[in-house]
Formats: sequence, C-alpha cells, structure tokens
Amino acid sequence: MTRTNKWTERESKADPKYFSHTGNYGESPNHIKKQGSGKGNWGKPGDEINDLIDSGEIPPVFKKDRRGSNSQTHKNVQNE
Repeated sequence: MTRTNKWTERESKADPKYFSHTGNYGESPNHIKKQGSGKGNWGKPGDEINDLIDSGEIPPVFKKDRRGSNSQTHKNVQNE
C-alpha cells in the first residue's frame, strides 16, 4: 500500500528567508537587539542621568514652572 500524501509535498509555499531566518520567533526581521542599549546592555545614552539624581549629584526636577507668555502679562497690565 502506498502513501496518499508524499512527505516532500507542502501545502503552502515556504516563508521567505527574510522572515524565517532572521531574529527570534515573533519578532520583526528589522528588530534591534536590546533596544539599542549596546554591548553588554550598559544602557542607552541619557540613562546615567537617573543614576546621578539617585546619588544626589544632580537635584531632581519634578515640575518646572512654565514661562508666562507675553499675552498673559499684557492682560494683567490692562486689568490693573
């Protein structure tokens, strides 16, 4: 008795090499490893600012007051 389905037949075409041989499963082929943090995962540029704030070398900035616009000061002068 022979097989009805051959082992070499495939129901659909294989995925292109661009999608099947690059990166991990479920990732896009142009995914950046470690989100650009560099060799050894040292961190992104600018991450050291949080370390300096934690050590006390830089004072924390929670809320900066907005600079008033000229139109607001002009209204206050007219009302007085």
